[in-house]
Amino acid sequence: MSNLEDLEKNIGYKFKNITFLKIALTHKSYLDEYPDLQSNQRYEFFGDAILDFDLTEYLFENYPELDEGSLTKIRSSAVNQFYLVELGKKINIGKYLFLGSAEDSTGGRHKDSIIEDALEALIAALYFDGGLKAVNDFVSKFIYPSIKDLSLNPGQKDYKTRLQEYFAKKGLKVIYQDSSHGPDHNKNFSSEVLLNDEIIGSGDGKSKKSAQQSAAKDALTKLDA
Repeated sequence: MSNLEDLEKNIGYKFKNITFLKIALTHKSYLDEYPDLQSNQRYEFFGDAILDFDLTEYLFENYPELDEGSLTKIRSSAVNQFYLVELGKKINIGKYLFLGSAEDSTGGRHKDSIIEDALEALIAALYFDGGLKAVNDFVSKFIYPSIKDLSLNPGQKDYKTRLQEYFAKKGLKVIYQDSSHGPDHNKNFSSEVLLNDEIIGSGDGKSKKSAQQSAAKDALTKLDA
């Protein structure tokens, strides 16, 4: 695992208590080998709520002309899996994760779901170490810049709709095949999007909806649409 000081430089924040950061980077698979440690699952839960709150306050104060529906769409787009994964890759968070050897050997550092979870856990770690100001500084630097584009066309990052419209123009329709795995309290979902019984995209997510969106994005990328 790489030096955590490099990650601190990437995010522009120096932790007073590095333990918060270490927990945020500890995937549950690491506990198979180090069972006395704490995984980032609870941090992920907390960070998701803190990020929602910070963005809600920002949107409420900065976009008084938008109605509730538009504000909700913008917030959902800004914190959906694709934005969070892109941000996680931008700060190179996968490089610093504590993973079990099996997860690491199968490319865990590059899995969207693991990157997304770690990013949300990082938000929690920032809050525990530096309060809302630390979270707000991070979000202001890495997430707020995308809000302006999203506000011009709320919901524009809906990949399922874009894929559906792409094929509707050709008189075609796609369908999704979904599956889930893992315990009830921590299910992961997979989805394949099919056209005429042929798989044209696949994806994973923490919900069926996000897995389908990921599959649709994969299909659009392959179609270069």
